[in-house]
Amino acid sequence: MEPKKNCTICNRLVDYRNQNKILFPDFYNDRVVGIGSFSSELLIVGLAPGLRGANRTGKIFNGDFSGNLLFNFLKKYNISKSYSEFEEMNNLNCRITNAVKCLPPNNKPNSFEIKKCNVFLSSEINKMKNLRIILTLGQISHNSTIIALNKNLSEYKFKHLKKHKINDQIILLNSYHCSKYNINTKRLKISDLDYIFKLIKKLLHF
Repeated sequence: MEPKKNCTICNRLVDYRNQNKILFPDFYNDRVVGIGSFSSELLIVGLAPGLRGANRTGKIFNGDFSGNLLFNFLKKYNISKSYSEFEEMNNLNCRITNAVKCLPPNNKPNSFEIKKCNVFLSSEINKMKNLRIILTLGQISHNSTIIALNKNLSEYKFKHLKKHKINDQIILLNSYHCSKYNINTKRLKISDLDYIFKLIKKLLHF
């Protein structure tokens, strides 16, 4: 289950979308759905579409710094081939989605928006019967995923590079979001991403 085009659930996000349709008429300016097979063993959960990334191109983690960085690592570790705004995604050995499907002002969804969008994340997770690894990018992504899994947040607290055992089948990995800001401030290091994807490859035998 995904939100419909021109989703109207969250008034603030609808208002912001309408503003951007005027400011950026050539942008996609709509909800952005996940990509990748539901039969995958790996799920990557981001925060929300970026203004000049997915909100512009209509493709998740596409067209901006964070998308380029993520897919460089997916390609490096043979989880994906290249992915540009001018081509369709193929040979993707994971599923990628966001905690919030529509662009929020200042990249900061509020608690209402996070809660309302959680039903879509929960639906995606429930469809992934082979799921073994979830990589959450940032604390909002982590918290949304824990709630979607019907787990207690107090028992699964976000910590960068931490590994959580959800059950006998699923392991959840934490990372700061691969944003330009986090890289520039060295909150997230390239070596951190190497560590994470090496661990994923080891766990999934890619």
